[in-house]
Amino acid sequence: MKKVTKKVVKTTKKSAALKKQPVKKSKPLSWAEVFASEQLPALPAALPKLIEVSISRTPDLLKGTVAQAIPVPYSVYPRNLRFVYIDGRTRELRMNTLLVATEGGGKECITLPTKRIMAEIKANDKRNRKRLKDFNEKYNSARNDADKPQRPSDLIIQWLHPDITRPRLGQAMEDAQGSFLFLKLNELEDWDRVEGQKGRSNSFSIMKLVDDEENDFGQDRVGAQSVNADGCLRLNWLADTTEPKLKKYFRYIHGEGPVSRITIGGIPQVEIGAPIPVFGSYDKKYDDSIQPFIENLKKATGTVVCKQAQKMTEKLKAEIDEFTSKTQDRVLDTLSHRSLVAAFRRACLIYAANGMVWESEIEAYCRWSMQVDLYMKYKLFADDINDATRSVKMDKPGPQPLLDKVVVNEQGVFTFDEVLRVYTESGKEPDEKKVRNVLSQWKSRGYIEDFENGTYRRITDK
Repeated sequence: MKKVTKKVVKTTKKSAALKKQPVKKSKPLSWAEVFASEQLPALPAALPKLIEVSISRTPDLLKGTVAQAIPVPYSVYPRNLRFVYIDGRTRELRMNTLLVATEGGGKECITLPTKRIMAEIKANDKRNRKRLKDFNEKYNSARNDADKPQRPSDLIIQWLHPDITRPRLGQAMEDAQGSFLFLKLNELEDWDRVEGQKGRSNSFSIMKLVDDEENDFGQDRVGAQSVNADGCLRLNWLADTTEPKLKKYFRYIHGEGPVSRITIGGIPQVEIGAPIPVFGSYDKKYDDSIQPFIENLKKATGTVVCKQAQKMTEKLKAEIDEFTSKTQDRVLDTLSHRSLVAAFRRACLIYAANGMVWESEIEAYCRWSMQVDLYMKYKLFADDINDATRSVKMDKPGPQPLLDKVVVNEQGVFTFDEVLRVYTESGKEPDEKKVRNVLSQWKSRGYIEDFENGTYRRITDK
């Protein structure tokens, strides 16, 4: 295990990106209140400045939706940045958000802010895609190997298309040189293209992999231009879907890892006859308001100990542990572990975006984010996870010798038909020849002996 150098960052100075504002106090919802409600938890009145300016052009109805998803595009900017978690291990800013709507409306609310936040990355990707196209044309047109150009080593393309192949993903990982890659899926089903599998064949190996620290990803190929990649895959993503599609998409893996690794946000349903939500202008003023945070994230690097984020995480853990100990709900307890890590990562992202400055509003936001995530997961998947768990019988005894199942009389005598019955009930095809082979093995090992009239007797001291 690599030795981690812990770097304590002082937080006494205020970042230029932050402006003093009156703190609006409001009592947070308890976990009992969250799960007793039929509505998603309301967004806190006072938010971290990063979240506040990022959702400033979003209609009130959808502010909570965008607030849950907006950390993901910001998380693509830092490189080689880690934070020490409460267990002593480090966590990178690995993030994802799946927005879930009751029906199809409202899912596009995150599109415009994402584009504005990642405009610089998008422009750099455009230049490098052109450079990559030029290189491929020159390489393919060269007649001799000596004339073929070397592939540029700085072709970093971070915003990927959903129809990417696994070899291309490996190449993008190599090119990124430790930077995060990003995917925005118009529909959750587009993840099938990333995995290269669908239906029962889709084990969501990449979806699970990208949430794990120090993962191993790559492939070996043969050929001059074949992709040979081996490294740690860093891929953050956004997607949206509807409740029926979500249930159908994960119907084969309810009891497995992908569900717990996703951070879920809700998209509220617009009432029939309600006015259309009106968005503000994503203009230069909006760009100027988010740019200081982006600049801070670009400069953030190294291994950081944020004691405020650790203290917050311990507090959130104590709150959810108290609730699960009362309810004894194993599903909620299991889901809470990764949800807590996600809340920690969000706190650290905002902290880094502030220039390593803590805001008191971060805790309220991260508690809210975790409550939304667990509320949605429990509502959508708790019954399915319970059913999947119950379908696996963990109390099944180990393999039992067939001879122990044979019914014998007081003298230990049994018939051929009795062995055939036991053999068949163990799940094997009724095959008399194979049963006679079994009897022959028992005899040769001294477990049984021939008795009269074609019967057998068990030797009890064996």
